Amino acid sequence: MEKSITKTCAGCKKEFLIIPQEKAFYEQKNLPFPSSCHECRKIRRQGLRNDRKLYQRNCDQCGISLETTYAKDSPYIIYCEKCYFDSVN
Repeated sequence: MEKSITKTCAGCKKEFLIIPQEKAFYEQKNLPFPSSCHECRKIRRQGLRNDRKLYQRNCDQCGISLETTYAKDSPYIIYCEKCYFDSVN
């Protein structure tokens, strides 16, 4: 059985584990192992989000008007809450 890898976070200097399943994923995708712990990676991703600017758009399925963090010219498909949950069920 493969063992977990223990690494030290480049940000907070705490130790974190890379479990065998995670290690296999990174190797399969030919990606380097993370140098930051899960919490520091989460904080970095949250810093990249647009939480301050909201745009008026229409749901791409039913057409209802809604507010979103994605501008009209962004390539992303936007669903209202009802259409989103209908599509995942």
